[in-house]
Amino acid sequence: MKGHYLKKVKTHELRNRFLFTLLILAVYLAGRSILLYNVDPAAHQLEELNSQNIMISMISGDRYQYTLFALGIMPYITSTLIVWLFMAIRGSEFRSRFSPRKTKRLTLILMISIALAYAMSRADGLIFKTTDIPEEALRAIAILEMTIGAVIIHIMANSNKEHGIGGQTPVIFVNILDNLVSTIQKFSWEELTRPLILCLIMVVVILVMENRIIRVPVQRVSIHNEYADKSYIAFKPDPIGVMPVMFAVTFFMLPQLVLQFLIFLFEKNDALQYIYERLKMTDIVGAAVYLGIIFTLNILFSFIMLSPGEMAEQLQKGGDSIVGIYAGRKTKKYLRSKVLKLSIFSGCIMCFLMGISLGLSLNGEISSELALFPATGMILTGVSCTICREVKTYWIFDSYSFFV
Repeated sequence: MKGHYLKKVKTHELRNRFLFTLLILAVYLAGRSILLYNVDPAAHQLEELNSQNIMISMISGDRYQYTLFALGIMPYITSTLIVWLFMAIRGSEFRSRFSPRKTKRLTLILMISIALAYAMSRADGLIFKTTDIPEEALRAIAILEMTIGAVIIHIMANSNKEHGIGGQTPVIFVNILDNLVSTIQKFSWEELTRPLILCLIMVVVILVMENRIIRVPVQRVSIHNEYADKSYIAFKPDPIGVMPVMFAVTFFMLPQLVLQFLIFLFEKNDALQYIYERLKMTDIVGAAVYLGIIFTLNILFSFIMLSPGEMAEQLQKGGDSIVGIYAGRKTKKYLRSKVLKLSIFSGCIMCFLMGISLGLSLNGEISSELALFPATGMILTGVSCTICREVKTYWIFDSYSFFV
């Protein structure tokens, strides 16, 4: 009987995913150049950039905000975050009964609602070319176009999550690079010295915190060999990375959006106008609120994402325990304390370094456009680390030959 040999097949997962992500980015960049119907680009001058505008443009589609992708990734990020928080608060039992299809549908509905709200806010400041079409009709068309653009980005981000690399992070990465290049070109090296030093310090700090592992030894009843002493729960010094800095912009803008709506309803209310003017990162009150949001989100997200309570319950159900600590309430208390200390530690470091830069800007010692250089470096480093880890995973996967 003739022997049959199985053919070894080499995968090209990394290459295929990389090409798919390049395609997504090409569509995104093309959408950023498609003007809204009948909008007058000559009448739109780029507003003076400051710390707040730069942070917003990291997740928006374009700086001028009059293209098809003017809303950028912001509605997608906001809706995903709200649904994610809702599911996390309801607990693991609720999540197990809530199908992925329902989750996607809920996220899409919420995203469209948020996109409409942002689009109406943006359309109010658009200037159109002279035409027979009523201006209100042109604004309605612009709102529809921006909402459709947000839906397209939502689809692209989900598709990239399944078939590409990095989910929505490549879009954020492109926006950050665009901002960095445009901003750096406007200043001399002397003006850039202090912001760049702070940025480099932040990059080094984030690299250390992203790649250092804090091991909590675990005694597992199912392991009785030489690996029994090598089992542990791994934590990073920054438990959830730079997510709080990225999402802080969304949380910072939500009250501004509410205030804009209230001011529209009550135009003569001076108190609302005063609060709105102070609630900006170019003001000491707004800067303090922004840093407070980052610190709070760092703790909140750490507990929601890592879920030390559920972690302790899973250990107890499996009969495992942390070395030297009784299972049950003591393990839960220990893990919660560990997560709290790490999140407070990382939150203080991030807010301290960013606070220095914002303080220099408020005192007029550096330009407001350079105030969030440390935050930019932090997000860029965190996003790069995430993408590099994913690339490494697919690289290792491609190194194997599979039998068919």
